[in-house]
Amino acid sequence: MLKRVVLARGLVPTSNTGYDANHVVVESMLDKAKVPGWTKATVVEHAEGGSRGHSKRVGGAAAEMQADLLHITSQEHAHLVPKDSSVPVVVTVHDLFNFRPRSVEAGDVVVPLGQRNASSAQAKQIEEARAGMGRADLLVCANQMSLEEASSLFPDTRAVVVRDSIDTEYWDPTRNPRSREILGEHDDESKFLLVSVGGEDPRWRHAFVRKVLDSLPEEVSEDLHIIHIGIEMLDREQVAAAYQHAEAMLYPGISIGFHCPPTEAMAAGCPVLASDLPIHDKLLPASCLLPATDVDAWVSPIVALHSDWRRAGGVSRHVDERLVAHAVSTSGRDAHGEALGNAYNSCFLNS
Repeated sequence: MLKRVVLARGLVPTSNTGYDANHVVVESMLDKAKVPGWTKATVVEHAEGGSRGHSKRVGGAAAEMQADLLHITSQEHAHLVPKDSSVPVVVTVHDLFNFRPRSVEAGDVVVPLGQRNASSAQAKQIEEARAGMGRADLLVCANQMSLEEASSLFPDTRAVVVRDSIDTEYWDPTRNPRSREILGEHDDESKFLLVSVGGEDPRWRHAFVRKVLDSLPEEVSEDLHIIHIGIEMLDREQVAAAYQHAEAMLYPGISIGFHCPPTEAMAAGCPVLASDLPIHDKLLPASCLLPATDVDAWVSPIVALHSDWRRAGGVSRHVDERLVAHAVSTSGRDAHGEALGNAYNSCFLNS
């Protein structure tokens, strides 16, 4: 018999980005029976201009729907955790940077994380969320870093890792191929194509990408065309086409957030050259990881890929099925749903 979960969040955003994107994914997985043993009872949302009794509605929803569990789908809305719940309460945690602001070393740059100068309203929201996570029965953490911090900040609340997922079917180069032509002015089909992701934010380490490109041999540079996704404005279909047709993705930055571009590229069958910075080693095969600051270590595989490309007569590479399979097994919706179902079930092991 299926157990039933109530999903809840605070003010519904105009677009589901950032932390709120997780809500949409979890709801979809429950609707599509991808969380074994579980189904959605209802969703409790707070629309802008709605009544002030949202917290009360969240608190009573599980009993009203005769549900088995309440899941607050974003740490930002953890204040909604009831003070006295008739069912276990789960909160999704993507990061705790605002609760413990710090800077992290990302190769040759320092990336500031968290709100250091929070306004009084933001500080109040953070404290209310902190209290809510302290009341919860389980914190579902998106990565090991978040798990370790959650265990430190909330020692009385159990925490587990349930990694985020990507829509692998969307990126799949066999089931959902895109023509290289849709890249239009962003591309030159006669060239050796690479892609990078990210703008000038330090976390993307675009300056290191430029350093690597400047260090390439002349014969490689002459053939090279690179698309800097995030600096060049591509729509989502063009991004998929870029991943599916590029000879490789360069990703020296650090993945902090809901989306992880290297896993999306892998799902598109694209070879990935990524930094060996934290989190990547949990998501990417070891063969994809390179020393974060060693320019020569990045130049060498690009030169080798270029040699393969020239030897093939400038014809695009074949799909790397091993990378596709890795992305599906580690970051696909089925893997996410199974892990989430196990997390839900763990709330009842001592019952």
